[in-house]
Amino acid sequence: MLNVERIDHVCIAVRDLDQAMKTWGLFFGKSRPDLVYRHDPEAIEVARYFVGEVGFELMASTKEGSDVDRFIAKRGEGPMLISFKVPDAEAAMKELIEAGFELLDNRWRQWRDSRYFFMNPKYMNGVLVELID
Repeated sequence: MLNVERIDHVCIAVRDLDQAMKTWGLFFGKSRPDLVYRHDPEAIEVARYFVGEVGFELMASTKEGSDVDRFIAKRGEGPMLISFKVPDAEAAMKELIEAGFELLDNRWRQWRDSRYFFMNPKYMNGVLVELID
């Protein structure tokens, strides 16, 4: 069956990334995030802190009406996504579809050298689950 290796990262949707970085940076005892990036295809700006091997991401929308924007409008700021590391996202996707799981949009996406896809949160107890290789 599916070979989930570990939790890769957890995303927190925030309205104001700079303010959130001040709060969480102080909490983690870090003057800066370990990684800051912008991913235009998803309309997000992210600050990532590593807690052990797990990424803790603060994610803000860069475009009105984006997924993060809609999430915050509906549910407010807070936990939005949990991502699991798998060896091969494409193989994991095929395996999950064959097992009857519902995916968000039945396609994988690319970020740097990784492929990823999302499970349908309605099927996953309201949790947006990402699998990434």
